[in-house]
Amino acid sequence: MELVLRSRARRALPLAVAACGSLFMVGSADAAVVQSHVALTWQANDRVEAITVVGHVAYIGGRFTSIMAPGTGPGGAPRNHAAAIDLDTNTLLPWNPNTNGTVQAIAVAKSTVYLGGSFTQVGGAGHSRIAAVNATSGALVAGWNATANAQVMTLRAAKGLVYAGGYFTTVNGAARNHLVALNGTTGAVDTGFAATADGNVLASTIANGGTRLVIGGSFAHVGSSAQSNIASLDLTTGAPAAWSHHTPYPVIALAADANGVYVAGAGSGGNFAGFAPSSGNLLWQGGTNGNVQAIAVVGGVVYPGGHFTTYCGPQGGQHTCTNPVLRSKILGVEEGTGQLVSGWAPSVNSALGIFAEAHTSGGALLIGGDFTKVAGASQQRFAQFMP
Repeated sequence: MELVLRSRARRALPLAVAACGSLFMVGSADAAVVQSHVALTWQANDRVEAITVVGHVAYIGGRFTSIMAPGTGPGGAPRNHAAAIDLDTNTLLPWNPNTNGTVQAIAVAKSTVYLGGSFTQVGGAGHSRIAAVNATSGALVAGWNATANAQVMTLRAAKGLVYAGGYFTTVNGAARNHLVALNGTTGAVDTGFAATADGNVLASTIANGGTRLVIGGSFAHVGSSAQSNIASLDLTTGAPAAWSHHTPYPVIALAADANGVYVAGAGSGGNFAGFAPSSGNLLWQGGTNGNVQAIAVVGGVVYPGGHFTTYCGPQGGQHTCTNPVLRSKILGVEEGTGQLVSGWAPSVNSALGIFAEAHTSGGALLIGGDFTKVAGASQQRFAQFMP
Protein backbone atom coordinates (compact mmCIF):
# COMPACT_ATOMS: atom_id res chain seq x y z
CA MET A 1 0.00 0.00 0.00
CA GLU A 2 1.10 3.51 -0.71
CA LEU A 3 2.35 5.82 2.01
CA VAL A 4 -0.50 7.88 3.48
CA LEU A 5 0.57 10.21 6.27
CA ARG A 6 -2.69 10.99 8.11
CA SER A 7 -3.99 11.33 4.53
CA ARG A 8 -3.61 14.74 5.11
CA ALA A 9 -0.74 13.90 3.80
CA ARG A 10 15.17 -2.74 13.92
CA ARG A 11 15.49 -4.71 16.17
CA ALA A 12 12.97 -5.84 18.71
CA LEU A 13 13.20 -7.64 21.99
CA PRO A 14 12.26 -11.26 21.30
CA LEU A 15 8.72 -12.37 22.02
CA ALA A 16 7.51 -15.86 22.73
CA VAL A 17 5.71 -16.27 19.42
CA ALA A 18 6.06 -19.39 17.35
CA ALA A 19 5.07 -19.91 13.75
CA CYS A 20 2.66 -22.67 12.83
CA GLY A 21 2.00 -22.89 9.11
CA SER A 22 1.28 -19.32 8.07
CA LEU A 23 -0.17 -18.18 11.41
CA PHE A 24 1.43 -17.04 14.65
CA MET A 25 0.26 -18.95 17.69
CA VAL A 26 -0.38 -16.47 20.47
CA GLY A 27 -1.43 -16.78 24.07
CA SER A 28 -4.57 -15.25 25.47
CA ALA A 29 -4.24 -11.81 27.00
CA ASP A 30 -4.74 -11.10 30.69
CA ALA A 31 -5.46 -7.47 29.89
CA ALA A 32 -9.01 -6.07 29.77
CA VAL A 33 -9.75 -6.06 26.06
CA VAL A 34 -12.75 -4.03 24.91
CA GLN A 35 -15.80 -5.70 23.41
CA SER A 36 -15.48 -6.89 19.81
CA HIS A 37 -18.78 -5.27 18.73
CA VAL A 38 -19.57 -1.56 18.74
CA ALA A 39 -22.21 0.38 20.61
CA LEU A 40 -24.85 2.28 18.68
CA THR A 41 -23.68 5.88 18.56
CA TRP A 42 -23.53 9.01 16.39
CA GLN A 43 -22.06 8.90 12.89
CA ALA A 44 -20.44 11.25 10.37
CA ASN A 45 -20.95 11.73 6.63
CA ASP A 46 -17.21 11.86 5.87
CA ARG A 47 -13.86 10.98 7.43
CA VAL A 48 -13.19 11.56 11.15
CA GLU A 49 -9.53 12.44 11.65
CA ALA A 50 -9.29 13.63 15.26
CA ILE A 51 -10.87 12.53 18.55
CA THR A 52 -10.22 14.04 21.98
CA VAL A 53 -12.16 12.97 25.05
CA VAL A 54 -12.60 15.19 28.12
CA GLY A 55 -14.74 13.71 30.85
CA HIS A 56 -17.86 12.38 29.14
CA VAL A 57 -17.54 14.55 26.01
CA ALA A 58 -15.87 13.43 22.78
CA TYR A 59 -14.73 16.28 20.53
CA ILE A 60 -14.27 15.06 16.96
CA GLY A 61 -12.81 16.68 13.85
CA GLY A 62 -12.39 15.76 10.22
CA ARG A 63 -13.72 16.21 6.71
CA PHE A 64 -17.39 15.69 7.62
CA THR A 65 -20.11 18.29 7.22
CA SER A 66 -22.95 16.58 9.09
CA ILE A 67 -23.48 14.23 12.03
CA MET A 68 -26.15 11.53 11.84
CA ALA A 69 -28.11 10.03 14.71
CA PRO A 70 -27.41 6.44 15.80
CA GLY A 71 -28.80 3.93 13.32
CA THR A 72 -29.77 6.53 10.67
CA GLY A 73 -28.56 7.04 7.14
CA PRO A 74 -27.87 10.24 5.15
CA GLY A 75 -28.89 13.67 6.37
CA GLY A 76 -28.30 14.65 9.96
CA ALA A 77 -27.34 17.84 11.76
CA PRO A 78 -24.95 20.26 10.03
CA ARG A 79 -21.51 20.24 11.64
CA ASN A 80 -18.71 21.55 9.46
CA HIS A 81 -15.59 19.62 10.38
CA ALA A 82 -16.01 19.67 14.18
CA ALA A 83 -18.61 18.30 16.59
CA ALA A 84 -19.07 17.22 20.21
CA ILE A 85 -20.90 14.16 21.53
CA ASP A 86 -21.96 13.50 25.12
CA LEU A 87 -20.95 9.86 25.57
CA ASP A 88 -22.95 9.38 28.77
CA THR A 89 -26.28 10.39 27.26
CA ASN A 90 -25.40 9.57 23.63
CA THR A 91 -26.40 13.12 22.67
CA LEU A 92 -25.05 15.38 19.95
CA LEU A 93 -24.16 18.65 21.68
CA PRO A 94 -24.90 22.10 20.16
CA TRP A 95 -21.13 22.86 20.09
CA ASN A 96 -20.45 23.98 16.52
CA PRO A 97 -17.28 25.98 15.68
CA ASN A 98 -18.12 25.77 11.93
CA THR A 99 -14.74 25.69 10.19
CA ASN A 100 -14.37 25.96 6.41
CA GLY A 101 -11.82 23.17 6.12
CA THR A 102 -10.65 19.93 7.67
CA VAL A 103 -9.95 19.75 11.41
CA GLN A 104 -7.05 17.34 11.99
CA ALA A 105 -6.08 18.08 15.59
CA ILE A 106 -7.94 18.92 18.80
CA ALA A 107 -6.63 19.75 22.28
CA VAL A 108 -8.60 20.87 25.32
CA ALA A 109 -7.53 22.92 28.35
CA LYS A 110 -10.20 23.81 30.91
CA SER A 111 -12.92 25.76 29.06
CA THR A 112 -11.02 26.13 25.77
CA VAL A 113 -10.82 23.80 22.79
CA TYR A 114 -7.92 24.34 20.39
CA LEU A 115 -8.43 23.32 16.76
CA GLY A 116 -5.79 22.66 14.13
CA GLY A 117 -6.06 21.68 10.47
CA SER A 118 -6.27 23.12 6.99
CA PHE A 119 -9.13 25.62 7.57
CA THR A 120 -8.84 29.37 7.08
CA GLN A 121 -12.10 30.44 8.75
CA VAL A 122 -13.87 29.55 12.00
CA GLY A 123 -17.42 30.74 12.56
CA GLY A 124 -17.07 32.97 9.50
CA ALA A 125 -14.01 34.80 10.87
CA GLY A 126 -10.50 34.48 9.46
CA HIS A 127 -8.36 32.02 11.42
CA SER A 128 -5.63 30.28 9.48
CA ARG A 129 -5.17 26.63 10.44
CA ILE A 130 -5.32 27.08 14.22
CA ALA A 131 -7.94 28.56 16.52
CA ALA A 132 -9.32 28.56 20.07
CA VAL A 133 -13.02 28.16 20.77
CA ASN A 134 -15.19 27.89 23.87
CA ALA A 135 -15.63 24.29 25.02
CA THR A 136 -19.38 24.73 25.58
CA SER A 137 -20.58 27.13 22.89
CA GLY A 138 -17.98 26.67 20.15
CA ALA A 139 -17.64 30.45 19.84
CA LEU A 140 -14.21 31.88 19.12
CA VAL A 141 -12.17 32.87 22.17
CA ALA A 142 -11.65 36.61 21.96
CA GLY A 143 -8.02 37.69 21.89
CA TRP A 144 -6.55 34.33 20.82
CA ASN A 145 -5.14 35.08 17.38
CA ALA A 146 -2.52 32.57 16.30
CA THR A 147 -2.06 31.78 12.59
CA ALA A 148 0.05 29.22 10.71
CA ASN A 149 1.10 29.23 7.06
CA ALA A 150 0.36 25.53 6.47
CA GLN A 151 -1.53 22.62 8.01
CA VAL A 152 -1.50 21.97 11.75
CA MET A 153 -1.50 18.20 12.26
CA THR A 154 -1.19 17.76 16.03
CA LEU A 155 -1.97 19.75 19.18
CA ARG A 156 -1.30 19.20 22.89
CA ALA A 157 -2.07 21.49 25.82
CA ALA A 158 -0.02 21.48 29.03
CA LYS A 159 1.34 23.92 31.61
CA GLY A 160 -0.46 26.90 30.10
CA LEU A 161 0.96 26.29 26.62
CA VAL A 162 -0.39 24.81 23.40
CA TYR A 163 2.11 22.73 21.43
CA ALA A 164 1.43 22.56 17.70
CA GLY A 165 3.12 20.48 15.02
CA GLY A 166 2.53 20.19 11.31
CA TYR A 167 3.61 21.25 7.84
CA PHE A 168 3.97 24.94 8.70
CA THR A 169 7.19 26.98 8.63
CA THR A 170 5.88 30.24 10.11
CA VAL A 171 3.49 30.95 12.98
CA ASN A 172 2.21 34.47 13.66
CA GLY A 173 4.62 35.57 10.94
CA ALA A 174 7.69 34.26 12.78
CA ALA A 175 9.86 31.41 11.54
CA ARG A 176 8.83 28.22 13.34
CA ASN A 177 9.64 25.09 11.37
CA HIS A 178 7.00 22.40 11.97
CA LEU A 179 6.83 22.88 15.75
CA VAL A 180 5.81 25.70 18.09
CA ALA A 181 4.56 26.43 21.60
CA LEU A 182 1.85 29.07 21.96
CA ASN A 183 0.54 30.92 24.98
CA GLY A 184 -2.73 29.23 25.90
CA THR A 185 -4.45 32.54 26.70
CA THR A 186 -3.23 34.84 23.91
CA GLY A 187 -1.92 32.59 21.13
CA ALA A 188 1.43 34.41 21.16
CA VAL A 189 4.52 32.38 20.29
CA ASP A 190 6.35 31.26 23.43
CA THR A 191 9.94 32.20 22.67
CA GLY A 192 11.32 30.11 25.53
CA PHE A 193 10.35 26.92 23.69
CA ALA A 194 12.98 26.90 20.95
CA ALA A 195 12.53 23.48 19.33
CA THR A 196 12.01 23.28 15.58
CA ALA A 197 12.17 20.27 13.25
CA ASP A 198 13.60 19.79 9.77
CA GLY A 199 10.56 17.81 8.60
CA ASN A 200 6.85 17.53 9.25
CA VAL A 201 5.64 16.89 12.81
CA LEU A 202 2.57 14.67 12.55
CA ALA A 203 1.94 13.47 16.11
CA SER A 204 2.55 14.40 19.74
CA THR A 205 1.74 13.22 23.24
CA ILE A 206 2.51 14.25 26.81
CA ALA A 207 4.52 11.48 28.47
CA ASN A 208 6.78 10.46 31.35
CA GLY A 209 4.48 11.64 34.11
CA GLY A 210 3.56 14.85 32.31
CA THR A 211 7.18 16.02 32.07
CA ARG A 212 7.94 15.49 28.38
CA LEU A 213 6.47 16.31 25.00
CA VAL A 214 7.08 13.37 22.67
CA ILE A 215 6.75 14.24 18.98
CA GLY A 216 6.68 12.06 15.89
CA GLY A 217 6.81 12.68 12.17
CA SER A 218 9.10 12.57 9.17
CA PHE A 219 12.04 14.64 10.47
CA ALA A 220 15.72 13.87 10.96
CA HIS A 221 16.68 16.61 13.43
CA VAL A 222 15.16 18.71 16.17
CA GLY A 223 17.27 21.82 16.20
CA SER A 224 20.82 20.58 15.66
CA SER A 225 20.18 17.28 17.46
CA ALA A 226 19.82 14.09 15.38
CA GLN A 227 16.34 12.76 16.21
CA SER A 228 15.03 10.43 13.52
CA ASN A 229 11.22 10.55 13.38
CA ILE A 230 10.67 10.63 17.16
CA ALA A 231 11.96 12.88 19.94
CA SER A 232 11.30 13.57 23.62
CA LEU A 233 11.41 17.28 24.49
CA ASP A 234 11.48 19.42 27.60
CA LEU A 235 8.08 21.10 27.96
CA THR A 236 9.58 24.48 28.81
CA THR A 237 12.64 24.80 26.56
CA GLY A 238 12.03 22.20 23.85
CA ALA A 239 15.49 20.75 24.47
CA PRO A 240 15.68 17.08 23.37
CA ALA A 241 16.21 14.46 26.07
CA ALA A 242 18.08 11.21 25.55
CA TRP A 243 15.95 8.76 23.52
CA SER A 244 17.75 5.51 22.78
CA HIS A 245 15.79 4.13 19.82
CA HIS A 246 14.65 6.09 16.79
CA THR A 247 12.42 4.66 14.11
CA PRO A 248 13.49 4.16 10.48
CA TYR A 249 9.89 4.91 9.43
CA PRO A 250 7.75 8.06 9.70
CA VAL A 251 5.71 8.25 12.90
CA ILE A 252 2.05 9.05 12.21
CA ALA A 253 0.42 8.75 15.65
CA LEU A 254 1.43 8.51 19.32
CA ALA A 255 -0.19 7.45 22.58
CA ALA A 256 1.19 7.23 26.11
CA ASP A 257 0.42 6.11 29.64
CA ALA A 258 2.49 5.54 32.76
CA ASN A 259 4.02 2.39 31.30
CA GLY A 260 5.11 3.48 27.86
CA VAL A 261 4.96 5.54 24.69
CA TYR A 262 3.28 3.80 21.77
CA VAL A 263 4.04 4.58 18.15
CA ALA A 264 2.06 4.10 14.92
CA GLY A 265 3.91 4.46 11.65
CA ALA A 266 4.42 3.86 7.98
CA GLY A 267 7.40 2.22 6.28
CA SER A 268 7.36 -1.07 4.39
CA GLY A 269 3.80 -2.05 5.18
CA GLY A 270 3.08 -0.47 8.56
CA ASN A 271 4.70 -0.43 11.98
CA PHE A 272 3.83 -0.02 15.64
CA ALA A 273 5.99 -0.22 18.75
CA GLY A 274 6.23 0.32 22.49
CA PHE A 275 8.95 2.43 24.11
CA ALA A 276 10.02 3.06 27.70
CA PRO A 277 8.69 6.56 28.50
CA SER A 278 11.84 7.97 30.09
CA SER A 279 14.69 6.31 28.17
CA GLY A 280 13.17 5.60 24.77
CA ASN A 281 14.29 1.97 24.97
CA LEU A 282 12.42 -0.21 22.47
CA LEU A 283 10.24 -2.64 24.43
CA TRP A 284 8.57 -4.46 21.53
CA GLN A 285 7.45 -3.92 17.97
CA GLY A 286 4.93 -5.22 15.47
CA GLY A 287 4.30 -4.97 11.76
CA THR A 288 1.37 -4.93 9.36
CA ASN A 289 0.90 -4.92 5.58
CA GLY A 290 -0.34 -1.30 5.46
CA ASN A 291 0.17 1.94 7.35
CA VAL A 292 -0.74 2.17 11.02
CA GLN A 293 -2.46 5.57 11.21
CA ALA A 294 -3.76 5.68 14.80
CA ILE A 295 -3.04 4.15 18.19
CA ALA A 296 -4.53 4.12 21.68
CA VAL A 297 -3.80 2.33 24.96
CA VAL A 298 -6.54 1.44 27.44
CA GLY A 299 -6.99 -1.33 30.00
CA GLY A 300 -3.54 -2.79 29.41
CA VAL A 301 -4.10 -3.23 25.67
CA VAL A 302 -2.59 -1.20 22.82
CA TYR A 303 -4.85 -0.83 19.77
CA PRO A 304 -3.09 0.01 16.48
CA GLY A 305 -5.48 1.08 13.72
CA GLY A 306 -4.94 1.93 10.07
CA HIS A 307 -5.47 0.58 6.58
CA PHE A 308 -3.81 -2.81 6.96
CA THR A 309 -5.51 -6.16 6.43
CA THR A 310 -2.98 -8.46 8.12
CA TYR A 311 -0.71 -8.50 11.15
CA CYS A 312 2.80 -9.62 10.22
CA GLY A 313 4.09 -10.55 13.68
CA PRO A 314 6.62 -9.06 16.12
CA GLN A 315 8.79 -7.57 13.39
CA GLY A 316 8.93 -4.67 10.98
CA GLY A 317 6.04 -4.24 8.58
CA GLN A 318 5.86 -5.95 5.21
CA HIS A 319 3.70 -5.24 2.19
CA THR A 320 3.32 -9.01 1.84
CA CYS A 321 3.49 -10.69 5.25
CA THR A 322 5.43 -13.93 5.43
CA ASN A 323 3.39 -15.09 8.45
CA PRO A 324 0.06 -13.28 8.13
CA VAL A 325 -2.72 -13.13 10.71
CA LEU A 326 -5.90 -11.56 9.39
CA ARG A 327 -6.73 -8.28 11.14
CA SER A 328 -8.84 -5.79 9.18
CA LYS A 329 -7.84 -2.20 10.07
CA ILE A 330 -7.49 -2.78 13.83
CA LEU A 331 -5.84 -5.21 16.24
CA GLY A 332 -4.93 -5.42 19.91
CA VAL A 333 -1.64 -6.30 21.59
CA GLU A 334 -0.76 -6.69 25.24
CA GLU A 335 0.80 -3.50 26.55
CA GLY A 336 3.60 -5.21 28.45
CA THR A 337 4.77 -7.62 25.77
CA GLY A 338 3.39 -6.54 22.40
CA GLN A 339 1.87 -10.01 22.05
CA LEU A 340 -1.20 -10.22 19.82
CA VAL A 341 -4.50 -10.51 21.67
CA SER A 342 -6.01 -13.68 20.27
CA GLY A 343 -9.72 -13.83 19.53
CA TRP A 344 -10.24 -10.05 19.31
CA ALA A 345 -10.66 -9.31 15.61
CA PRO A 346 -13.51 -6.93 14.74
CA SER A 347 -13.38 -6.24 11.00
CA VAL A 348 -13.42 -2.57 9.94
CA ASN A 349 -14.23 -1.86 6.28
CA SER A 350 -13.09 0.74 3.69
CA ALA A 351 -9.76 1.01 1.88
CA LEU A 352 -8.05 3.34 4.35
CA GLY A 353 -9.92 2.36 7.51
CA ILE A 354 -9.00 4.13 10.74
CA PHE A 355 -7.44 7.59 11.13
CA ALA A 356 -8.06 8.46 14.79
CA GLU A 357 -8.39 6.74 18.15
CA ALA A 358 -9.01 7.79 21.74
CA HIS A 359 -10.29 6.26 24.95
CA THR A 360 -12.56 7.22 27.82
CA SER A 361 -11.68 7.15 31.51
CA GLY A 362 -14.12 4.26 31.83
CA GLY A 363 -12.16 2.10 29.41
CA ALA A 364 -14.09 2.50 26.15
CA LEU A 365 -12.19 2.72 22.85
CA LEU A 366 -13.26 5.28 20.22
CA ILE A 367 -12.26 5.10 16.56
CA GLY A 368 -12.72 7.43 13.61
CA GLY A 369 -11.96 7.13 9.91
CA ASP A 370 -13.42 6.26 6.52
CA PHE A 371 -15.32 3.11 7.51
CA THR A 372 -19.05 2.51 7.22
CA LYS A 373 -19.16 -0.90 8.93
CA VAL A 374 -17.51 -2.24 12.09
CA ALA A 375 -17.76 -5.91 13.08
CA GLY A 376 -20.48 -6.32 10.47
CA ALA A 377 -22.66 -3.53 11.87
CA SER A 378 -23.44 -0.32 10.02
CA GLN A 379 -21.56 2.49 11.81
CA GLN A 380 -20.29 5.37 9.73
CA ARG A 381 -16.87 6.89 10.43
CA PHE A 382 -17.16 7.10 14.23
CA ALA A 383 -17.55 4.13 16.55
CA GLN A 384 -17.28 3.15 20.20
CA PHE A 385 -16.15 -0.18 21.64
CA MET A 386 -17.37 -0.51 25.21
CA PRO A 387 -15.19 -2.06 27.95
